[in-house]
Amino acid sequence: MSTSVKFLHSEMPGAPVLSGTAGALIAVLDACLVNGWGLLTAASVNVAGGVATATFTVSHACEVDSVILVAGAGTPAINGEHRVTGTSSLTVSWPAPGVADGAVSGTVAIKLAPAGWAKAFAGTNKATYRSLSPSATGCYLRIDHTAASYARLRGHASMTDVDTGTDPTPSDAQVSGGGYVPVSNVPGPSARRWMIIASDRFVHILIAHHNNYPTDYGLCNAGDFPSLKAGDAYRFLTIVEPLDFSSGGSPGTYNSAHNYGGSVGAYVMRPYSQVGGSVPVYLYKPGFTLQAYSGHGNHPVGPNPINGGLDLCPTLFLESSSVVGNRRGEVPGLYGIPHYLGSAFESKDRIPAAVGLPGHTLIAVRFFGTISPTTSYRAAIDITGPWE
Repeated sequence: MSTSVKFLHSEMPGAPVLSGTAGALIAVLDACLVNGWGLLTAASVNVAGGVATATFTVSHACEVDSVILVAGAGTPAINGEHRVTGTSSLTVSWPAPGVADGAVSGTVAIKLAPAGWAKAFAGTNKATYRSLSPSATGCYLRIDHTAASYARLRGHASMTDVDTGTDPTPSDAQVSGGGYVPVSNVPGPSARRWMIIASDRFVHILIAHHNNYPTDYGLCNAGDFPSLKAGDAYRFLTIVEPLDFSSGGSPGTYNSAHNYGGSVGAYVMRPYSQVGGSVPVYLYKPGFTLQAYSGHGNHPVGPNPINGGLDLCPTLFLESSSVVGNRRGEVPGLYGIPHYLGSAFESKDRIPAAVGLPGHTLIAVRFFGTISPTTSYRAAIDITGPWE
């Protein structure tokens, strides 16, 4: 069972609080990308029928589909990362194939696993993150959450400190100072829901930033993508908002990632030639029969009556600012839904019978709607992977 993708969110016990307070997004990303949280020592760990179960004396932060990091067990196969398959208020279970039944020795510590990034540089309400994967480009993700209601996001090929780097993505000519990540429609301590869905090379940042739409999430993304070019050293993508839209409209309103296609806010660090600077890309969902947002009411009602499943479309992108361009890669784990779903699927609801992705678990994400769930749209994100 793959543990490459981590799914973490604000409703998990002990999660850092995100609000319209400078630096709050840094704390969320530190916890999700670098540190994890919820460290507990198990009172006991037992294996039965290929399933390990840890028992605690206090409640834990884990849920089904979350990934835990286990250390201190006398049985080596129990240690490391595992995807949770069952929980109760005081227990957590995960697969332990090939491990003999019985009690596990050692002082076993368990926490929610981080995605596998390092915090490379830090400043006041600023941070840069870099993948620890040996397969990664080594590019940097910079976040500046100095303004209360939004953060600024951009990539760099190299950095010497938190403010100095090469190959800014997007460039100042494209979005001066970097792209925008809406955090809260009003400054202040009121909490906002969030989700981080990340591998060790790519991260989806989802924030329900507007208090009038508490379960509609905006989406920004950054990291390495699967490229069609062999040896692509600049396969680093950012999807951001081009202006501060934190106070206006439902989350996702201004984001091309949810549409059938668009180039607003989407940039790759360099063109496929590897020469030059940041270039816009056009996000495209093949298979959409209508030029409409994912889950839009103009699509046929889902699930598909022909096979009883939900059709999904990967999010490809073209190295172009229009639909006329060559495909460079795709956005890891992000899918469009060419169906109208009515009030079905709240944010974080699991999507059953997703066509073409057996063994993967996907969640729905509401966006660009109203307070009524029937008029919000839906996208889908793979929370278990692998994405590549």
